[in-house]
Amino acid sequence: MGMSSELKKSPLWGFLLVAIMLASSFWSPDLAEVGEVANAGGRQSLEVDCSNYSFEELFVYDYATYDLDFNTDWQSGWLTASAFVNDSNAASVRTDLEGLLEGVPGGNNSWLSTDEREAVRQIGPDCIEDMVTKLGLREGMSHRGGVDWNDLEWYGDGIKLDENNLVPEDHPQERNCQGAWASTDCKEVPVEITDNLVIYLLADTDDSSKNIELNQLPNHGSSNFTFASNTTNMTKATITVTFPPVNGLRIVTSELFRDGVAQTMTVDQEPTQNIGADGSLTFAFDTTYDLVDWPLVQELFIDFTTDPLDANDPPEWVSSAPANDTVIPIVNDGSQVLMLTAAQIDAFLVDEGDVQMTCTGPSGWSFQTSGDGDLMVTPNGDSGVVTCNGVDEYMQASSDRTWNVVQPVKLSGGGDYLTSAPITLTPTTAVSSPDVTLAGVQGSRTTASVATTGLSSETMLELDLAGLNPGAFSVQVSATASGMLDWIGVVDLGLSKTGQPPTITVQKTLDGENGTWDDSGYSFSLSGTFYEPDGESVQFSIEVCGFSTTSVNQMGTNWEASVSVAGCTEHDSYTITITVTDTTGLQAQSIVITLPPGGDTGGSSGGGGGAMTTDDSGGLPAPGLAISLIVVAFAAFIRRKD
Repeated sequence: MGMSSELKKSPLWGFLLVAIMLASSFWSPDLAEVGEVANAGGRQSLEVDCSNYSFEELFVYDYATYDLDFNTDWQSGWLTASAFVNDSNAASVRTDLEGLLEGVPGGNNSWLSTDEREAVRQIGPDCIEDMVTKLGLREGMSHRGGVDWNDLEWYGDGIKLDENNLVPEDHPQERNCQGAWASTDCKEVPVEITDNLVIYLLADTDDSSKNIELNQLPNHGSSNFTFASNTTNMTKATITVTFPPVNGLRIVTSELFRDGVAQTMTVDQEPTQNIGADGSLTFAFDTTYDLVDWPLVQELFIDFTTDPLDANDPPEWVSSAPANDTVIPIVNDGSQVLMLTAAQIDAFLVDEGDVQMTCTGPSGWSFQTSGDGDLMVTPNGDSGVVTCNGVDEYMQASSDRTWNVVQPVKLSGGGDYLTSAPITLTPTTAVSSPDVTLAGVQGSRTTASVATTGLSSETMLELDLAGLNPGAFSVQVSATASGMLDWIGVVDLGLSKTGQPPTITVQKTLDGENGTWDDSGYSFSLSGTFYEPDGESVQFSIEVCGFSTTSVNQMGTNWEASVSVAGCTEHDSYTITITVTDTTGLQAQSIVITLPPGGDTGGSSGGGGGAMTTDDSGGLPAPGLAISLIVVAFAAFIRRKD
């Protein structure tokens, strides 16, 4: 689908060129042509053909990830990507982007706006649809070079663009957009800022079932074919591709070409392959390109086959592997959870190489292999009979094992607790009389364990919350029982430990004052102690006359600070508020009201500069503040009368 004439003439068209990086990373047009079109588009009519642009000719990113998932029809799929731009490169992206907008209201003014950012999200997909992916497939073995590739093409309805921090919110240099063209809430920042940013190519699943399409692969991956990728100008990226399940599909060879010459590939350049728990094949490769080599063409070819090996033994179960009907315990909260670790799988099966596990289960159950090789399951129901086998890198499979996957003990509880939390254990019919141990976990923090043996009826255990910080925590459960693998899991019951606020005091001087003035009469020093009952770290802030500072010295449970009143407009008296905040956000305050040096206290505290204090510990209103203010007001009245 080509661009409409209205879109070509949009004054914001040039801006979109930055957003197409995720699509255009896979191809390389002539540089001179790019410059000519960009100049013509930015300074005249902005009639730019996106098919003539590559992101790498416009901007430099630090690292990108691409994920391509083929649908089961072998003629469509999803391509998503993330591009990370840091430091000086981020400033270059913003500068180059703004330069594309010369001749447009607000364009090329050295400021990048939220209005311009939104244009990327709205009309960028139409631009990407015209681009070339530089990815292709061809049936048969070991195709190279300029053959007739079955190219992947963009499908616009499934494309969505987004970004993070292109125009940072609440940036110190942010301003309202200048000019009548701007929307009422438009903000803009200087292009030279170096705040990191990310640009995303996303899947618009609401409008489509694909954003990539090709001519259907006739063999549906069941016989030899070659996957090709032109990686020219991709400075640093990781590309991950997933094919639908095909029995025996595997990589047989791969080759990297530079200007048509085959290269000796390093281990880091060779693609890796894994079989998913559903039988799908996922392969990944890292690519780099030194821009000094431009216009050298770099291409990667990967050959696939389903042909059986001449000789290979399938994986075999070891004697200690779970027998049929064994209970495989999980934490069943309906989400994707751990079923077996990679270490367990390695211990259950023996083979010449790496082995992964594939499984099938009841309707609605799905399985996936994590990046660490763990077997993950998304259950649909309380329990399920699951059949699994081991598959090696050559697609040879072991015999099947059938297991019962279930959460053996149900846990219930929830709420906020200060010192201890009750947890109720309910046995299930899956196992008989399990021994169960519980502990509270919060990051690296844990509580003491509590346990029960031979659980046969509903039982309540009390967790001592000592050792946890205020805030949410989970429950780690472990259990053993006959006919079940040992269970270790973490359950979120919606539990939270209630925090206690800190306390703060202001230390009196030998003269009975709450602090002392320096010789200038503009700096007031005070000190005191604080206590945080939960053992959390604290942050101090001090405010006077609307000015605040966090420059407070902490020494164990003591604190000291000096505050300046030079910025105050009124000097009859000063209200100094000291606030201490713990990690949880609970606060305590102490309010000191002091007269300037030489001020008349009205006999309240002896000499001039007398100070009064009120405490607001625990976040409660200070009960003595109103009385203190009355005293200060009365003193001021007496002074004016005199």
